[in-house]
Amino acid sequence: MRRLALAVCLLGACSNPSGPERALDGKLIYDRHCARCHGIDGKPTKESPGARDLSNASYMSSLHDDDLRAAIEKGRPPNMPPFAGKFMDPSLKILIAHVRSLSDPELAKVNQAAPKNEAPSD
Repeated sequence: MRRLALAVCLLGACSNPSGPERALDGKLIYDRHCARCHGIDGKPTKESPGARDLSNASYMSSLHDDDLRAAIEKGRPPNMPPFAGKFMDPSLKILIAHVRSLSDPELAKVNQAAPKNEAPSD
C-alpha cells in the first residue's frame, strides 16, 4: 500500500511545474554571461579588448549558427571560457539570435517585437 501511495504522490508531483515559468530572453542571457567582455552592444569592452566584435556585420554574416554554438560551448582560448552545459538548447538558440541581432539592425527590430517564449530560462 505504501508503494502505491508513493507512486501516486510522485506521479502527481511530476505534473506540476517546479517553479514559475520565465520568459526566455536572449538579451538577458547575453547581459549576464557575455556583455562583460563583448559589451552591451557587441563591441569589446576596455577590459577585454581581444574579445570578438559581435557588431561586425561582415564577420557575423560569415558564421553559421553552428559556429556560434561551438564558440559558446567550447570557448575561445585563452580568454573566452567554455559554456558547455550552461545553457539548455532553447536558451542557447535565443542567445544566438540575440548575438546575431547585434550586427543586424533589422534583426534587432524583429527580436524586440517578437513575443518571448514561456519556458524556464538559464
